Amino acid sequence: MAKIFGNILVPYDDSDHSQRALNKALNMAELTGAQLTLVHVISYDETVAKIIRPHEDSILRHELEFLSPIEHEAAKRKIILNEKILYGNTTKELLNFINSSNFDVVIMGRRGISNRNGTSLGSVSNTLVQNATIPVLVTT
Repeated sequence: MAKIFGNILVPYDDSDHSQRALNKALNMAELTGAQLTLVHVISYDETVAKIIRPHEDSILRHELEFLSPIEHEAAKRKIILNEKILYGNTTKELLNFINSSNFDVVIMGRRGISNRNGTSLGSVSNTLVQNATIPVLVTT
């Protein structure tokens, strides 16, 4: 019998919303035996790329530091965890990654780091719900 969710994608930006989504994804993976892929997008457009590119190594080291506790938690729960760091426009990069991979579901927070007040979805969550080719579970 095939797993209903064998491969879960979690967009992660270290915000409270993405942390709650990650916790739900870890619980689901632990219950179902699914593997998790944690993706973080270092967001910038081409107009600032020349400024950012020389600092990508230090940015990457910082990103790996905030991912380290997640690696430990997944290992403790015996969950296979893959990590991917992308660069560019967050929405575009996430949609391309979803469409070029074999995920069963996306689990993400309703808002990201910007965390503006209000009850609506953030722009990235809204775009993924509208355009992803797989189910998107949005957590609060």
